[in-house]
Amino acid sequence: MIETRRPPQNVRREIVPLTSGGTELALHLWRPRGRSKGAVFYFHGLQSHAGWLWEVGPRFADNDIAFFVLDRRGSGISGGDRRDVPDVDTIVGDYANAVAHARRWIGDDAPLSLFGHCLGGSFLAALLHHPGFTVRHEAAIFCSTWLGRLHAVLGEEERAALAADRSLEPWDAGLKSADFTDDPAYRHFIDHDDLAVRQLTRRSRATLLALERLYLAPGRAETRFPDVPAAFVSGLSDPIVDLDATRRVFHDLFPGRGLTLQFPTDRHYLFYTDVRDDLVDWTSAYTLLQGLDRDV
Repeated sequence: MIETRRPPQNVRREIVPLTSGGTELALHLWRPRGRSKGAVFYFHGLQSHAGWLWEVGPRFADNDIAFFVLDRRGSGISGGDRRDVPDVDTIVGDYANAVAHARRWIGDDAPLSLFGHCLGGSFLAALLHHPGFTVRHEAAIFCSTWLGRLHAVLGEEERAALAADRSLEPWDAGLKSADFTDDPAYRHFIDHDDLAVRQLTRRSRATLLALERLYLAPGRAETRFPDVPAAFVSGLSDPIVDLDATRRVFHDLFPGRGLTLQFPTDRHYLFYTDVRDDLVDWTSAYTLLQGLDRDV
């Protein structure tokens, strides 16, 4: 296990029940006992859920940052069909409602960063480019996410067939814990996590493709509002993500204002590597700086 650099201090954890489209979802919150100077809203990946952040949340709280994680519909302890991602409007609506709750909780003065990891980055990009999303936020951070992956690996005919697929047949992503981390304890946790979603229905992949189409639509990047700072963070290499391909999409989405940052690891899930604390501290500082820029 990675050594603890500093023990959590002023930390409180809550699970807030949110009802969205008739389904009860679990919004997890780690918050300082004192005033929160900012907040990070985290979009988890395909198989993970808020339980994967049991060490990360307290560290953000120690930095006076409130840390929100929504268990996606059908994931973690949220309601909904396991292994099934609903239609675009439903999933985007879930996130829009949860982010709006986070904004109300922290108030109008604290900066809010939206942080998407792996598949969560695609959900984040789709949310940002959905015309119905109007919640104010100060920054967007994409971590180890392959933006536009299905468009990159599938040809036009394959994408058309995928878009038309409404099958409930399971599809296995083939994810390996060794790609996420070198740490044996974390690998054991991933391999034996009863709440992990390891398969999706084939119609769910059609939804993921539709999400990509939402943020890859021509002209969408230029019309997105508000115009906030954005960053793409990753390791030096990634066994799951084509970093060169995703960074090209990232810079297309955020032309002239996209920051890229690499941490010294070759594993996919940075929070389960030695760079965890540095990533938490960088994200905290990046979030707080947006509040300073707004006050100037």
